[in-house]
Amino acid sequence: MALHTFGWAPRSAMEANHEPRVSTVKFGDGYEQRSPDGINHRLAKYRVEFRGTKDRITAIHNFLFDHGAVRAFLWTPPDAWLQGRYVCRKWSRKSYNTYAEISAEFDEVVV
Repeated sequence: MALHTFGWAPRSAMEANHEPRVSTVKFGDGYEQRSPDGINHRLAKYRVEFRGTKDRITAIHNFLFDHGAVRAFLWTPPDAWLQGRYVCRKWSRKSYNTYAEISAEFDEVVV
């Protein structure tokens, strides 16, 4: 099954989080040995926000809802310029009189 591309641009206040997975063995006297936990141990997480018309925000919500935190999608973070595979495990939507907002977390995945 082909991956869909997430094409909406987030607001400029995007937050990128990096927490590499590391295996650590602690020895006596404060010594420790660290090594990568797997070959893909440096996957990123992004907190993104979108603001716009209710139609635009509904389209974004429907895209995320259809993928249901199970199916990955293609996305190019504005600070990376390199397309990757992501899942969105949680998002929230606010609706106002004339516009709406979505806050979401995109987790980079391998498959």
